[in-house]
Amino acid sequence: MSDDGGQAAGRAFDPTTTAMMPSELVTRFILLRHGEVESFGERVVRGQLDAALSEDGVRQHERLVAWLSEHETAPDVLFSSDLTRCARLAALVGEAFDVTPSCTERLREQSMGRWQGRTWSDISAEDGPLVTAYWDDYANNAPPEGESLLDLSQRIGAWYEETLAAHAGRTIFVSTHIGVIRTLLCRLLGVAPTDALRFAPAVASSTEVLVSEAGAVLTRLGERPWTWSER
Repeated sequence: MSDDGGQAAGRAFDPTTTAMMPSELVTRFILLRHGEVESFGERVVRGQLDAALSEDGVRQHERLVAWLSEHETAPDVLFSSDLTRCARLAALVGEAFDVTPSCTERLREQSMGRWQGRTWSDISAEDGPLVTAYWDDYANNAPPEGESLLDLSQRIGAWYEETLAAHAGRTIFVSTHIGVIRTLLCRLLGVAPTDALRFAPAVASSTEVLVSEAGAVLTRLGERPWTWSER
């Protein structure tokens, strides 16, 4: 893996940090957010809808995977949400690194229930009090027939604990959604779920977290290194 550009710390902690750690076993999570979907700029509530990638999203996946294949070490395991926008990215990653993706509904985005497929402006016009209540406490309140952020956190937390136990010390790639990345970062970094929206990884981006017995270190957040040559 190259250390060129960005703020990534690489695969291991620095020697001073390592010397203080109770274990040198480090698990590396690479969290990939899917590319742009159709009607991306229209503020549609997608949640667990199986939204299609836009043409730009398809190109973003190709360029992200090209960068990963050149600069990243191969994952030991590759997990993905089973929704198309993530599964297509995982398929490209799997092909590039000769790893078979494991797709699961457990890594889906937060369910937004009856609001899915509608714009926020339409929802606010028809369900104004419910929308206000949701945003007043989005960690605990859920859309009608949907999940709260804490519901999502519990779902993803159970997946994380099982995955860490099975693959400790390995490199784990995950193709997933912004809500999943946010809740995982909150859990790993000790951030309150009420602050989850402070994390904003871009579409078609890579986030890296190193996990050891001593805790977790965020080495990059929502970077899109495949765009650097365009600047």
